[in-house]
Amino acid sequence: MNSMTGYGKADFRNRQLAMSIEMSSVNNRYLEFSFRLPKQLSFLEPRIKELVAARLSRGKISLAFNYEDYGFGIDRLTVNQSLAESALKELQSLKKKYNLKGEIEIGHLVAFPDIFKVDKAEDLEKRIWPVIEKVIKKALDGLVAMRQKEGAHLEKDFRRRLAFLLERISKIEKDSSQNIALYREKLAKRINEILDNRTVDNARLEEEVAYFAERSDITEECVRFRSHLKQFTADLKGTDSVGKRLNFILQELNREANTIGSKSAVATISRAVLELKEEIEKMREQVQNIE
Repeated sequence: MNSMTGYGKADFRNRQLAMSIEMSSVNNRYLEFSFRLPKQLSFLEPRIKELVAARLSRGKISLAFNYEDYGFGIDRLTVNQSLAESALKELQSLKKKYNLKGEIEIGHLVAFPDIFKVDKAEDLEKRIWPVIEKVIKKALDGLVAMRQKEGAHLEKDFRRRLAFLLERISKIEKDSSQNIALYREKLAKRINEILDNRTVDNARLEEEVAYFAERSDITEECVRFRSHLKQFTADLKGTDSVGKRLNFILQELNREANTIGSKSAVATISRAVLELKEEIEKMREQVQNIE
């Protein structure tokens, strides 16, 4: 089980090229990317996304890419010679025609944007991708390792909370036997008050108590609650993306807790249900960070 929070960094340097890649991930419902790539390498974004998606299934992934070119050939300057010559002749003609002072310098030619152009080398992708792929994989290794470590901490926390939920549902099951007896006592007392201590129809009383017992029975809810706890525990051992499934199970646990609370007339059960719901809510907050 992995967290969606992680960070990884990797560097590469040789005589021709230096690059640094930082990757981080945070919670997100789906797999989302936010890349900052050098303009000259933006064409590699689809391949980088494919590489990352092979390792991660959820989270917002941010990638920052920095590089320096010492002759590798990422940036290749080309000069439009014919345009440069034409621009130079026109400048010389204007200088002579209007008797302008000063010399024509290279800076004047730079003002023409189409004279100098930075082109991508034709074989750049073939040459640079193996290097970038290696660096990204190394950064990914660090990010995944951190997500796994954080996931392990969350798993321990979940197991502790699951034990608490199991202890509370066991107490609720034990105290539920008091539910019917308490109702019978309250109902008989109320009837006696109304009848002014005259004879109570025990058959009618037991019929009403039986109806209440059927309506307030929480056996089914407790069985389902235990089943959800068992499923949650099993999913903690999963190696795939389990975050959405765990969140769904917690919703079902909360639903059963609400039903148990609505059926109970015992104060101890009501308090235990509140504790169940508080613990489930804490788990729902935590599970948002699970991949």
